[in-house]
Amino acid sequence: MSIAADTRPVLRLSSPTATRELYLFIAILLVGAGFTYASPYFLTPINLIQTLRAALELAIVSAGMTLVIIMGGIDVSVGGILAVTAIVIGKSYQAGLSSFLVAPIGLATGTLLGTWNGFLTTKLKVPPIIATLGSMYIFSAIMFIVIGGAWISGLPGTLSPLVNGTVLHIPASALVILVVYAACWVLLRKVPFGRHIYAIGCNETSAKLVGINVDRTKIATYALLGFLAGFAALLYVARLRNVEINIGTTVALEAIAATILGGTSIRGGVGSLLGTLLGVIFIRIIQNGLVLIGVSSLWETVIIGILLIVVLTADAIRNRNNPRV
Repeated sequence: MSIAADTRPVLRLSSPTATRELYLFIAILLVGAGFTYASPYFLTPINLIQTLRAALELAIVSAGMTLVIIMGGIDVSVGGILAVTAIVIGKSYQAGLSSFLVAPIGLATGTLLGTWNGFLTTKLKVPPIIATLGSMYIFSAIMFIVIGGAWISGLPGTLSPLVNGTVLHIPASALVILVVYAACWVLLRKVPFGRHIYAIGCNETSAKLVGINVDRTKIATYALLGFLAGFAALLYVARLRNVEINIGTTVALEAIAATILGGTSIRGGVGSLLGTLLGVIFIRIIQNGLVLIGVSSLWETVIIGILLIVVLTADAIRNRNNPRV
């Protein structure tokens, strides 16, 4: 039996994501129209560009989260990975290192922390939610031990053009998101590694039977998420030129929410990068619109949590009525 033959049913299972993407796109239009009516500042070029820049780190992390959840895993520590990597980047800058050294150090840090999560879930057989929850507490402790209650501020803006610049009048942040999602799409759809991710998420036992190295694929996928979190940390520092003490606290929840809202099944085997990107846009539009109309930021998390519960409940009902063979 060939791997291609095994993965064909998995690709057919992804058809419901197209419907989810359409519904999400309509929801974005409706919510955007509502906020446009409620605030004259919502549909302005300045506000839209600022919203796009604010979505940059979440979009990049969510791309990696999509791969992990398609594989049947999850990572609730990704905010901690972003935070620890940002601290390493900040301390490296304070030590006088140039961006040519700081960038690879940051990417390597994120990749190493992601690999650690992959090691826990494969070699030590710890369930992903437990492994990454433990990592989240470890990473949070490291963050507070290193910086305490102080910010790391006054960092150089060498990489700021990646976030705040433009290329042919197109925001550079939009191009960065496009490149990341295009690369992840090619990885998922055009190379064996991506087919292995789908196959493991659909049926891990069958994936082993057709010769897929499940442990190696899992570790590589968690490492890739860590790499993207490290890249997001670089862009975070480039955008704000400081490291706050509460960095990354909501990133995991938002990335998981964007991924699930976009049609990726929490059970694995089904997923859509386009849906995830629409989920990121939807979340950031809601957050931005609520700020503009004067609603407390506490309601942002409440609304995201409610949306997540509704979508997961709908998925559970659909899976119960149409069980996976």
